[in-house]
Amino acid sequence: MKISKILTVATICSSIFFSTMAQSNNNDTAVDTLNCPIISFNFAPVLGMGDINDMFTSPMLEFGVSALYKTKANWVFGVEGSFFFGDDNLKNRAERLASLYTEAGTMIGTGGSDAGVDAFNRGFFALLQAGKIFPVVKNNPNSGVMLMFGAGMAQNQIIYMPSLEEAPQISGNYAKLYDHQQRGLALSEKIGFWYMNNKKTYLNISVAFEFKQMWLKSTRDYVIDDFMGIRGKDDKTYFSHLYGVKIGWMIPLEGKSTQEYYYY
Repeated sequence: MKISKILTVATICSSIFFSTMAQSNNNDTAVDTLNCPIISFNFAPVLGMGDINDMFTSPMLEFGVSALYKTKANWVFGVEGSFFFGDDNLKNRAERLASLYTEAGTMIGTGGSDAGVDAFNRGFFALLQAGKIFPVVKNNPNSGVMLMFGAGMAQNQIIYMPSLEEAPQISGNYAKLYDHQQRGLALSEKIGFWYMNNKKTYLNISVAFEFKQMWLKSTRDYVIDDFMGIRGKDDKTYFSHLYGVKIGWMIPLEGKSTQEYYYY
C-alpha cells in the first residue's frame, strides 16, 4: 500500500511533466540554453532498506534545498542539504529500552505515571552534486532527461519525545545512551525529468527517482540497546538505502534565453 502511494505520486508528477513539455513543444520558439544559478526546493516520500529498515518503519519524508548552477552545455553542479524523518516509527521500542520500561510496558515520568514516549528517526544529508540534462524537445534545450550523482555525508538518530510527562531517563545527556546517533559517507543517484519553461520563471520543475546509500557508524562512546544486546561502544558499520520519487521546484536566479518568434 505504501509503495503504491509513492508510485501514484510518481505517475501524477510524470503526467504534469509531459503536459508541460507538450505545451512547450507547441510554442513556435527557438531557444538557446541558459547558464544561471538555480535554487530548488525538494520533497520526497522515501522507503528504507538495509540496516535502517531493521530499526525504523517506512515510509519517511525528506525535505531539502539545492543550490545549483546550470551551464550552457546543460551540465549541472551544486550542493544539496536535506532532512528526513519518520512518524513514531522506531521498531522494538520496549525491547530496546527494556531496562527503562516497567513490566506493564510503560516508562514512568516525573509525575509517577506513564510518560507516553514517542520515538522516531531524524537525519540529514549534505551532498555535492553533478549531472547532465539531455534535451528531448527541439525548441526547449533547457529541458529533458536528467542524470545526477552526489556524494557527501549523512547522519541519522533516534529522537525520543515524551507526550504526557517529562522522562529524565531519555532526556539531556541520558538520551545519548539510547539515540543511536550515526554518521558517515553517503552517495546518491538520480534519474528523471528536468523542465524549465521558456517564458515563465515559476513553472520550473524536476521529477526524478532517487536512490541513496549510507555507510554510518556510531558517534557515541557508549550505547545501550537491550534488543541488540549492546552495552558499550558500537563499532559496527551500518549500510542502508533510501529510495523514492523526488519533486523539485526550481527558481532560476538570473540569466535569460534568447528567443526568436516565427509568425505564420
